[in-house]
Amino acid sequence: MMKISAYSHMLVSDHAGWDELRTHHPTARDTFFKLALPLSILPTLMIGWAGMNHGSFYAPNAPLSYWVTTALVFFVAELITVRGMAWVIDRLSRPLVGHADHDSSYLLATLAAVPLWLSSLTLFVPVVAFNMLCGVLGLAVACMLLYHGIPAMLGHERDEDTRDMTWLTMWIGAGAWAILGVIAALPVIIR
Repeated sequence: MMKISAYSHMLVSDHAGWDELRTHHPTARDTFFKLALPLSILPTLMIGWAGMNHGSFYAPNAPLSYWVTTALVFFVAELITVRGMAWVIDRLSRPLVGHADHDSSYLLATLAAVPLWLSSLTLFVPVVAFNMLCGVLGLAVACMLLYHGIPAMLGHERDEDTRDMTWLTMWIGAGAWAILGVIAALPVIIR
């Protein structure tokens, strides 16, 4: 899809990396199979792994079946969340650009989720404060991607309307992230 080195530039620029994506314009289907689905599997595996290897640390009384069920529910919730965020971006962008571009909306929602998916790797370390800190940092990076990605993918200059759309999208995304966090913590909550 794009060079991995361009990804870091996308955090601070409205053009670096984004212009290349707009040129290639991958379909939502390609984005799903090449990026969203493979990366959605990562947190699912990490939740299962944490339950098998550190379950007694996180939730001493939770059986392994809780962890497996949580991982599967989380996987489905991730895919629904990415699709939902794409829908939100698509709906909010229509008044700005006058048409829908579902492929770009889905790509942006998926790219914003990448740091959140990668933050699941912190489950290798059974330290709740570290896990939460990395999750919050992942959310911050996701917001940076949305901040620069919305005007870039819309092909719309950053103005008051674009800024309002960006902030609303970030708030909705943070709410979705919080719901996913609760789902991931179900074995701890239910125990």
